[in-house]
Amino acid sequence: MRRAGDIMKRMRLLVAILIIWLFLFYNIERLSRPINITTVAYVFLPLVALPTILVPRLRKVPLWVVLVVPVSLFLALKVWVGFPVWGLALPLTVTEICIIEVTAILTRWVSNGVAELEDVVARITIGFVERLPEPFSKGQAQMYREMSRARHYQRPLALMAVGVDEKSINVALDRLVQEVQQAMMKQYVLSDVARTLCDELEEYNIIARSNDHFLALLPEMTPEELADLAGHLRQSVAEEVGVTLQIGTASFPQDALTFESLVEKAVKNMDGEQEEERSLRPQLLVTERHAM
Repeated sequence: MRRAGDIMKRMRLLVAILIIWLFLFYNIERLSRPINITTVAYVFLPLVALPTILVPRLRKVPLWVVLVVPVSLFLALKVWVGFPVWGLALPLTVTEICIIEVTAILTRWVSNGVAELEDVVARITIGFVERLPEPFSKGQAQMYREMSRARHYQRPLALMAVGVDEKSINVALDRLVQEVQQAMMKQYVLSDVARTLCDELEEYNIIARSNDHFLALLPEMTPEELADLAGHLRQSVAEEVGVTLQIGTASFPQDALTFESLVEKAVKNMDGEQEEERSLRPQLLVTERHAM
């Protein structure tokens, strides 16, 4: 959410600068009478600005191409129409080229800002993750199959319930929009957590989203390996997303023999971790008071 706010502020500034720049360009003859911009420049400038903003593919074009190609086309068009380019017209030509270059750079910045904003919106809706966790209603069938396979072949299997400690989501909220912003922030954070889980876990692991937490089924995962993996995920999410994970785990067959029991155990352990943290706070306060 903080990043989205920064992008919006930068977008407002860039759009304001672009509007002021275009205003000055189209009124430059009134501000300075010796300057007589050609009709070709007046028509050509929007042809440079609009495609840069409206065509997303142009964002991938190198900057030198964006600067060189429009100038070449402008000079060719100006010669073709019949306006002089060299000689006494050279200072005006240089001025028009500089105006085109500055416009191309400003519109490129605005286009990049739009791309960043699209990325933030996509993350808020959890739609920008290449390996997207499925809803639990769909992922449950795959998890059942893996559970049956582990039971049939007597192989280890683990389930991990992963949630976010909401108190680690620090955001300044106004009273009137507190609930809306909190919900958006939560979706944004969950999107980043989903992406990190998909990056860190193996392709054969099954990840599903259930309400406000994730369930990750981990075939061939022993309890010893599970503890190391949980610590690694906590560290990765803390570094990349900046929030604290609540992780509950359960192993087959040590903790449960059915899939439902495995899910119940993992979710209970996840909730128990949060309750344990809360129960420790009063003890810490009492200790601090005695120390004082």
